Amino acid sequence: MGSPETEPLTATANDVSHASDLRGATRWLAGASGSVVAVILGSGVQLRNFVAVSDAGAWAVGLTVLGVMVALSSVGWILYKAAAVLAAPRRSIDELAGLDRADNGNFPNRRLEPPTSPLITYLVVERRIDLLGMSRDAIWQLIADRALAQKASVKPSAPDGKLRIGTYEYNTDDSSDRDALSNLVLDLEVRIQRVIDAAASFETRRRYDRLVGAMKWSGVPFLLSVLLLLWLPTLPPARIVVKNPTSVRVITPPAKDDPCAGKLLDGVAVGGTLDAPVVVLPSQAGCPAKKLTDTEGLVVVPQVSK
Repeated sequence: MGSPETEPLTATANDVSHASDLRGATRWLAGASGSVVAVILGSGVQLRNFVAVSDAGAWAVGLTVLGVMVALSSVGWILYKAAAVLAAPRRSIDELAGLDRADNGNFPNRRLEPPTSPLITYLVVERRIDLLGMSRDAIWQLIADRALAQKASVKPSAPDGKLRIGTYEYNTDDSSDRDALSNLVLDLEVRIQRVIDAAASFETRRRYDRLVGAMKWSGVPFLLSVLLLLWLPTLPPARIVVKNPTSVRVITPPAKDDPCAGKLLDGVAVGGTLDAPVVVLPSQAGCPAKKLTDTEGLVVVPQVSK
């Protein structure tokens, strides 16, 4: 008969505290992301600047829309990943046992192949000793041992009062073994709670790692889109090309050798842009007809047709 002592619990990480810390960091990151967007949209990239962008041309408007969509999509993706961290599931021990059984579990026999899923690998391989104990390799075995121990501590399960749980054989007629069974029940309850906490912490940490990865990937397009939105309003207005003859008035600067200088003359813009049009001046006010191709230094005012 083996010793009726329970397997000692080894020192283990505080999974509840770690998961809580990760959720707290996630809330901070989500709040910070929202604050950054609010500050940028509220100060540097204001909606009134988008009106000025339209003067630069349709291409600038298209880039503005693209920049806004990329910025909001980047933040939305981060918030989605943050929500996934905060919504990490806390599975019951029965659910975890079912996942274990479906992942190459072989209880009540020994496991023949290692588990393939990251969660079950973490629980029954990487942390087998401190969660399940040396004598167990399946979560179902932990549940089965607890059921036997609870039943035996209340009523003997065999006529002779002998009961084997794991590698130990207990005599329920012996007071010391009954005390050992009570201790075993407490030990198994602690281990089951540890398994639940460890699974929740693992899922939270895995989702938090995905959040950090999403922030690294989305940070670059978000920054580029913000810089784009800050740059676009600084573009000069697009010059309007004169496509049809347009009535204009031209004011030429005064000059000693030009009697027509300084006069207000009517003409027709036939080319160039409205900022620097090519103007044909008919004969008027004693001034001969002529064509002005360089109007950069002149005041040219388009006339509105009545």
